[in-house]
Amino acid sequence: MINAGDAAACVSDGVRDGDHEVILVLDLGSTWLKGGLARADGSLLYIDRVASPLRGATALDAETVWQAVLAMLLQLHGKAGQGKALAIAITGATRTHVFLDGQGQPCGPVMLWNDPAGAQHGDCVAQAYGVAGSSAGYGAFHPLSRVLQFAQDHDGVLPQAMAEIKDWLNSRLTGRLVTDTVAYGRIVSGHGGDTCLFDVLGRLGLRKSVVPSPASPVSVLGVATCSGLQGVPVVVGSFDTWSSCLGMGAMLDGGVYDISGTTQVLGTFSVRPRPVKGMVSMPWTDTLWQTGGPCQTGMGSLAWFARAFLGSDDPADTLAAAQASSANDVPLCLPYLSGERMPLWNDTLSASFHGVKSHHVRADMAQALVEGLVLAHRLALDVMQVRGPDAVLHMSGGGAQLSQWVQARADGFDMPIELCVAEETALAGAALAAGVATGRYDSIAAAQSVVAAGHSRILPRRERAAYFKSKAAAFSSMLSRDVSLS
Repeated sequence: MINAGDAAACVSDGVRDGDHEVILVLDLGSTWLKGGLARADGSLLYIDRVASPLRGATALDAETVWQAVLAMLLQLHGKAGQGKALAIAITGATRTHVFLDGQGQPCGPVMLWNDPAGAQHGDCVAQAYGVAGSSAGYGAFHPLSRVLQFAQDHDGVLPQAMAEIKDWLNSRLTGRLVTDTVAYGRIVSGHGGDTCLFDVLGRLGLRKSVVPSPASPVSVLGVATCSGLQGVPVVVGSFDTWSSCLGMGAMLDGGVYDISGTTQVLGTFSVRPRPVKGMVSMPWTDTLWQTGGPCQTGMGSLAWFARAFLGSDDPADTLAAAQASSANDVPLCLPYLSGERMPLWNDTLSASFHGVKSHHVRADMAQALVEGLVLAHRLALDVMQVRGPDAVLHMSGGGAQLSQWVQARADGFDMPIELCVAEETALAGAALAAGVATGRYDSIAAAQSVVAAGHSRILPRRERAAYFKSKAAAFSSMLSRDVSLS
């Protein structure tokens, strides 16, 4: 972390000659609340982090989140010293919702990203979208299913609005509630339809106001009105995955990304939509479509093993345990501890180990979990049809700092992995979005072009790639007993 003195010195250099401008950037994650001072080119001058109010929360009061965010923003504003705050740009965990009453006040606890609420309403929501048959993708975690679940849990009382946590925080800063066009598009299109959103809401008996109006993530929402931040422009922004893709330089035609955090998010970009079963295909910029989505599996699964068997909470300890495995017949693991989102959209799946023998030890089980996670994400990439001899995977997130995890993914995917220079790509991407919103760049593509070069590349090892290829067939066969992959 750059210290406060260095930060003030960096800030005084300015974004351009004669400027003394910095962007207050903030990333509200499921584990950490990270804040920083950045230039409009995404370079970070100062970074700080504290435990996220979302971490391990139950019945979380939205006001608690707001107070933590406000404290961080005020601290950053103070750290800027003589620098001028060009803008505030917030990003963070998506599918974390605040339900609001007619006065715009929270009327229930925050519904967190990992809450599978709404599963039982999947068929109803799918039908409202005009989707026949399977309700995959419309139940657990779908925003409108969550609204129905909220009403069921509150004696039929419907919220006036449902806001992504980032959008609600922006509304606390400015007094205006909107959502960004990327998050909005996810609700409008569902998973492959062009049905009018108001028609869908009408069929479900929901108010038109329940989904806030959309605005470009690279636009200014308004200015902050709260004490200590008055007059600072607030950028609409978007969720952490969108920001990270921009910050790591992956948001380009043919780009493939892997953001490794508590959960894993994978996807690819193209100039035209690529409808793929089990994937969200939607516009992320004026010129690019994203195909992919979030997995329920990721570093959080490694942390679970550490808690259950190692007396720790650190995913790195699971990786270290796995490194001690010497078995030639590592068990096969289906790593779905909390069901799975993309590409299976099945909240009923559970984790299991297969082929366990009496000679297997804890290290072998840790290795089985590591391999199972890699194979689950390889499956997602195969559904996207992006693995190939010329493909490169852009990777960021906390997992990208763990060399063993990165190498296992390069081997398992049989593709090179590029690691971004910027350690906090979500913060860097939020700064770039602010750069566009405040006119420093004329487009997202222009902002993307300034992302620093110098990525390091990790290559797959031939022998391990062949091992994962053989193991992938067994993984798919075992998984097909529980869910259709067709």
